[in-house]
Amino acid sequence: MTGGVDVLWRGLDPRGESLEHLRLESARARGTVVARTGGVLFTLGYVVEIDPEGYPRLTTLRVVDGPTLQLRRAWDGGWSDAHGRPLPELTGCTDIDIQATPFTNTLPLRRLNLPLGAGAVVLAAWVGVPELGVRAVRQRYTRLGDHTYRYENLESGYAAELTVDAAGLVTLYPGAFERVQPGAQS
Repeated sequence: MTGGVDVLWRGLDPRGESLEHLRLESARARGTVVARTGGVLFTLGYVVEIDPEGYPRLTTLRVVDGPTLQLRRAWDGGWSDAHGRPLPELTGCTDIDIQATPFTNTLPLRRLNLPLGAGAVVLAAWVGVPELGVRAVRQRYTRLGDHTYRYENLESGYAAELTVDAAGLVTLYPGAFERVQPGAQS
């Protein structure tokens, strides 16, 4: 991917409003989310550095006038915080899942490259927003069609059918997000 792709998503959750601008380059994603959740208005900025195999290497999140969080994933599956302190509760997580954006579904979808009808389970470092709490969550992706995947949170039982474009970017996440404009190459 040369240059980059800009994507705009709007939230569909009736309990809160959101709008996100994502700038995706070959090894980095930068997003800004403006949202209202539970009556609280917040702005989240995030950057996900992506290694050559498609895994998140470094994720930095900042809520304006709120908390910040930095998570680093090592080649061996260990995670640490901004100060290099190990986070053993995230050991084995292969992915990051930021609650406020559909972008983080793209990384496992691209990397797994599932054939039609196949599924796979990943362990993700799930980040709640706007508090930026993090925990390990088992998730399953099953490819249902050329551009359709079933996402399941195996901890909570939540499931949704995601529609993605050829690049693995979500176009529709029912009840959660929809793309407002197609990605624009620059």
